[in-house]
Amino acid sequence: MTFHDAQDALDEVRRRSEQAHVEHVRYGLSWPYLLVEALLVFAAFASYDLPNPWGGAVLIPWLLLATGTIAIYLRKAPVRMPLTHKNALYGVAVGLGLVGLFRLLSNFAGAVGVLVPHVAAAAALCVAGVLIAHKWGAAVVAREQRGCGESVRR
Repeated sequence: MTFHDAQDALDEVRRRSEQAHVEHVRYGLSWPYLLVEALLVFAAFASYDLPNPWGGAVLIPWLLLATGTIAIYLRKAPVRMPLTHKNALYGVAVGLGLVGLFRLLSNFAGAVGVLVPHVAAAAALCVAGVLIAHKWGAAVVAREQRGCGESVRR
């Protein structure tokens, strides 16, 4: 095996890995999953405005919907990517940032005088999150289609 053969094989592995990543992003950030995920986040955050017994009652349908979404996602996913430490830490950081931003927005909405500050903050976060996630997914797919991930050597 020559150096060029080895380099071509490594380039092919990188290209296939990038294709798998793009397909994973394209599937995971498709409109149906984005909308269901936004609904889950909205229900969890907006339930803070419900009276005492109903706030906890939202938990059961929320868990059922989350479990069903995960099961369908895993069953129909065209590409299965392993969860790495880096991705897990990134997910935790995004989750903590989302909760911090929610608390900040709901405190601001309460100070301004909104009657249901948690619902308003949850709605704003969900709309912004869906739009940002969709744009990011489109950028990842477009970058792969342009061929930015290809080898420098032809």
